[in-house]
Amino acid sequence: MNQSPTYSLFMATEVACRILGVDPQVMLETAGLGELTPGRSEARVTAQQYFDCWNTMEVLSPRPDYVPYLGVAISRGPVIPVFFTLSCAPDMETGLRRLAQFKSLLGPTVMRVFRDGDLLRLEYESVDARVPMPPSLGALQLVVAVENIRGATAHLVCPVAAGFDGSDEERHMIAGHLGIMPERSQAAYVAFAPEDAKRRFISENATLWADVEADLKLQLAAQNDRLPIADRVRGALVDLMPAGRTGAEDVGLALGISRSTLQRRLREEGTSYQEVLDATRRDLAIRYLTKTSLRADEIANALAYRDANSFSRSFRKWTGLSPFAFRQADNESSVSGESG
Repeated sequence: MNQSPTYSLFMATEVACRILGVDPQVMLETAGLGELTPGRSEARVTAQQYFDCWNTMEVLSPRPDYVPYLGVAISRGPVIPVFFTLSCAPDMETGLRRLAQFKSLLGPTVMRVFRDGDLLRLEYESVDARVPMPPSLGALQLVVAVENIRGATAHLVCPVAAGFDGSDEERHMIAGHLGIMPERSQAAYVAFAPEDAKRRFISENATLWADVEADLKLQLAAQNDRLPIADRVRGALVDLMPAGRTGAEDVGLALGISRSTLQRRLREEGTSYQEVLDATRRDLAIRYLTKTSLRADEIANALAYRDANSFSRSFRKWTGLSPFAFRQADNESSVSGESG
């Protein structure tokens, strides 16, 4: 029997609702998904259900400027591993093409990146032609793309063309942020000048990208039950931890298996859920401390710790050093290596 592809609700319930001040439980109930409590939002939904949630959140939002407000906040807010695809890249075109490979991890939309004459064009659409993407969700993706690019280049990059299937009011809502009035078009798109497409990113990080790419591929493959269960658990955890989810039941729901089955299969592979969780957190913590400038509290949040002190205690248990001392030692080692 064919099953419809499903998608994580993380960006809707854990990110957008929190930023907009919308009660996620009210949103889910209004959208007809009341059986998914916020604590179970890692359960995956169809494209139609995802878009129903977005349309409901739009109605419940207390902000009339919710699209640009949400777009800027997402770009500057929580650590979302998928966005490292863009920020780690050497330039805009490379980063956008990388991001397009993993766009489905953020929801049921497809991102296409291609050359339109001399221009670099991005288009967004639903993964299912029978289930159209809400126009305002298309507008949000334009804002997020432009905001992320500006952050990565440290330059006020403005598109030369943009459009989506929104009303005059909706198009005016994001015009000020984009720096251009988007046209009314069936496709949600944004296009950049050739000089911007090759603009260098100040956030380029080739060593971080190598690690991030491997984890994102695991996230995509987490639903493949032919992979070792420990790999699938790690992929699910990378997806769930930014939402504060680390429980075996959470991961079981994301993988479509019961907690007892999950634990049994891990035992058969000679490991345990706690061992996989600790190893995943340790590897990500070391990565963020040595390859990014994220603060300890930001890393703690990205790894679903209650606070920075809880993260520091775990890190000291793993390495014998505090996060600060570990980063300092790594920096000194790098300087010594360069001078040698």
